[in-house]
Amino acid sequence: MMKIFKKLLFVILIFNLLQGCGYRPLLTGQNQNFSITEVNISGDKKLSLTLGNYFTEVEGAKNSLILEINASKQKVVSNKNSLGATSEYTVTINFGVNVISEQSKELVFSETFSQNNSFKASKVHLDTLNRENKIVDNSVKNIADQITKKLNIIFN
Repeated sequence: MMKIFKKLLFVILIFNLLQGCGYRPLLTGQNQNFSITEVNISGDKKLSLTLGNYFTEVEGAKNSLILEINASKQKVVSNKNSLGATSEYTVTINFGVNVISEQSKELVFSETFSQNNSFKASKVHLDTLNRENKIVDNSVKNIADQITKKLNIIFN
């Protein structure tokens, strides 16, 4: 009985300390100290727009930023079956990203983000296209998350 009481007391004490110390998760939207006010795109316009749509203007943010995106996508056959028909594709997505301070016009960071993913070809072409689109969308979301995390670390 005493051991259970000690464990319960320990859990309550830790919870109370976390609540009282002002702990806030760093990488959440409400703690965001930057706002993307302008997005300039080049390269693959659809991919660039998709990535740009993950960033919105945040009211009251201290740092206004310009996001420049240069996107490209390449799909290659990575595997064929014994009959010579395509059985697998590899999609490579590249984003060259420049983030510029709107006030000072200085470069905050510049980086190239890239992701490779493979997917099986289907007998129905529409299914193959749907798989490709899903992989591309997931890759763009992952890269948007990486950019957001990097900006949160810079501005927090």
